Parts: sequence; C-alpha cells; structure tokens
Amino acid sequence: MNKAVFLCALLPLAACLTEDVDSIQMASRALPQSQNEIAFMSRVFNDIQPTSIAEGREYCGLIGVDEFGEMVATPPRRGRTSSCLPPAPNAVNFTVLASYHTHGAWSPEFLTEIPSFDDMRTDIEDGTDGYIATPGGRMWYVDARNRVARQICGLNCLIPDPGFQVDPDYPVESTYTLDDLRDY
Repeated sequence: MNKAVFLCALLPLAACLTEDVDSIQMASRALPQSQNEIAFMSRVFNDIQPTSIAEGREYCGLIGVDEFGEMVATPPRRGRTSSCLPPAPNAVNFTVLASYHTHGAWSPEFLTEIPSFDDMRTDIEDGTDGYIATPGGRMWYVDARNRVARQICGLNCLIPDPGFQVDPDYPVESTYTLDDLRDY
C-alpha cells in the first residue's frame, strides 16, 4: 500500500496529499477581501467562540456571498479537539469566499495561537482562503493562493478563553508562510 494512502487511512480528518501543494493552481478569489467581510467574520467568531472554548472543540464552516451580495455563513459544525471538517463548497448555495474555524480552548499541549501547517495546507488543497479564531482572541486570515497567513487582529480582538496564557517560548509573529509553519 502507498505510504501516503496508508497515512490518510489512519488520519481520516487530516488533509492528505499525494502531490506537493506547490503544484496546486488556484482560481482567483471571487471577490477581494473587504472590511465588511472581516467585520462579518468577527461577528461569526464571537457567536461561536464561547461554545468552542467551553467544549474544547473546534467549530468550522464556510462563508461567502449569496445571490443578493449579502455575506452569509454555514452553521458552525462541531469538530474535534484539533480538527474540523467544513461542508464541501459545492454543497452550499452561495459563492464561497473562505472557510472558517476556531481553535477551541487554550491548552499547553497545542500551539493554538497560530495557524497550523495543516490549516494552511488544507485551505490550499480545497482552493479557498480561511479564517481562524484562537483561544487568545486572535483572528488569522489564510491567503491560500499566496500561501501566507496574516494576523488580522491580535489578542482579545475576539472573545478569548478566560484560561488563556501567553507562552513566552513561542512568540507570535504577524505573518507566516507555509514553509514557516512546517517547523511547528
């Protein structure tokens, strides 16, 4: 059995590639990111952060625009401690702009304040950008086409986990490339 296929079978919720993500070509984004979109995501995240934190689970979904040009989101799906599978973009009745997910509750076992390598790799594989909310209340935007994640806003800009603690051994940068995230 192919090692990549074997690993994918062992990790059903992980994004599994049999090709290098650098070879994936993505279509242009349907609409450029806007302040309206960022404000919409802040509201979406602030609605689900308390539940995500209380349950220690990721929640995820998709956002986009409907036929009237209004921002819409799928209902959040409950994931696991460190993974969540949003609906397929072709299963929704709007133009998908990005995925979204929370990182759940703060834990010293995970680097929850930055996007993971798999977070960015999955967005690239899916051909869509992504938003991430952290336990410290940060919001990240994964620009999948350019393979870079940038911090939209810092600590406490979203509802944070009351138990959150800054880890002095891992300072948070304002941007990360896919290659940067390989190290975490």
